[in-house]
Amino acid sequence: MRIESWRGLGLALAMVFAIAFSSCDGADNTVGSEEEPDATQTVELTILGGAPGGSFSPFATAVGEVATQADPNLEITVEASPGSVDNTRRVDTNPSYLGVAFASESYLGYHGQEVFADEGPKANLRAVTLLYIAYVQTVVLADSDIRLFADLVDKTIATGKVGSGSAQTLERLGRSTGIWDRLTLVHKGAGDGVEALRGGEADVFQQLISVPNDAITQLTATNDVRMIDLAAPARASGFLEQYPFYQVGTIPAGAYGGKVTPVDTILMPTLLISHKDVPAETVYDILRRIYTPSGLQAITAATGGAAADMTVENAGKAFVIPLHEGAHRYWSEQGVAIPSHAMPTE
Repeated sequence: MRIESWRGLGLALAMVFAIAFSSCDGADNTVGSEEEPDATQTVELTILGGAPGGSFSPFATAVGEVATQADPNLEITVEASPGSVDNTRRVDTNPSYLGVAFASESYLGYHGQEVFADEGPKANLRAVTLLYIAYVQTVVLADSDIRLFADLVDKTIATGKVGSGSAQTLERLGRSTGIWDRLTLVHKGAGDGVEALRGGEADVFQQLISVPNDAITQLTATNDVRMIDLAAPARASGFLEQYPFYQVGTIPAGAYGGKVTPVDTILMPTLLISHKDVPAETVYDILRRIYTPSGLQAITAATGGAAADMTVENAGKAFVIPLHEGAHRYWSEQGVAIPSHAMPTE
C-alpha cells in the first residue's frame, strides 16, 4: 500500500510539472492570448439624439435601451445635440458614434455638399436603418392671418436649432421660393418652439419631426391651431427637383386626435447612421435586436407610434449613402434589394 501511494504521488507531481512547462513554451495555444479576441470585452458606443421635445432623442434612447437590454458587453450612451447637421459632423469624426440624422444631411454630408461644402465629404458616414418618416409641421394659432407659405414674409418663425435639419429645410424652401431674406427666425427645440408660439414670441412654429409629436400634442390641448401646406410651394418652386431626398405627403388624419386638419407637406426619411469603424458584428447585433417583435414594440411605444415606419418594406428609404458592413449583412439576409450606391465601401 505504501509503494502504491508513493507511485501515485510521483505520477501526480509529474503531471503538475508537465502542465507548468507546457504553459511556458506553448503560448500560442493559451486561452486569452493576444492573438485571440476577448469575448467579454465591453463595446462602448454613443448615439447622438437631438434637442428636448423633438423626435431624435426618443428614438436614440429607445434603440440604445433595446440594443443593450440582452447584451452585458454593450454599453450605449445617448447624448443630446442641436440636430441633424451636428450629428452628421460628429459621427464622421468619432469611431464609436452612431446618430440620428435626416436623409438630407446624411446625403449632403457624405458627398460634401451645401452646408458641408467647405469641410469636404464626410467619408466615414454609413447608413444603418430607417427610423421614421419626418414631416415638416408648420403650425400657427387658429386666429392667425397666415394661411400660405408666402404669408411667412416678415413673420417670426420658431424653427429648429442652428445646425438642425428643421432649420436647414426651412432655409432651402425659403431660398427656393424667393422669400428667405424676409423671414425672421428664432432657433429652439420643439418644446421651446411651441412655447414661443403659445406665448407670442413667434408667429409660427416649424419643425421637421415625427407624427404625432408630443410638443404639438400638448399645444393642441390648450390652443386651437392650424397647419400650413408646404407641398404646393415645394412643387411650384422646383424644390423637389433640386432636393430629391425630400418627398411630399399628407399629415396623417387623426394624428392629433382630430384637432388638426390634415394638410400636404414635405416629408423626410430619418436614419440611424454610424461611423464606419463601429464593429460590423455590433451593428449587425443592434439591428437583429431592434427588429425583433419585442424590440419594435418597445421602440414604437417609446416614440408614440412613430416607429411604425420601421418595416422591412421601408428599409430601402435609408439607403441614400453606403451601408455599414453590419447593416449590409443584416439587410441582405432580409432579402432587401441594395442599390449599387449603397454597397459598403472603404
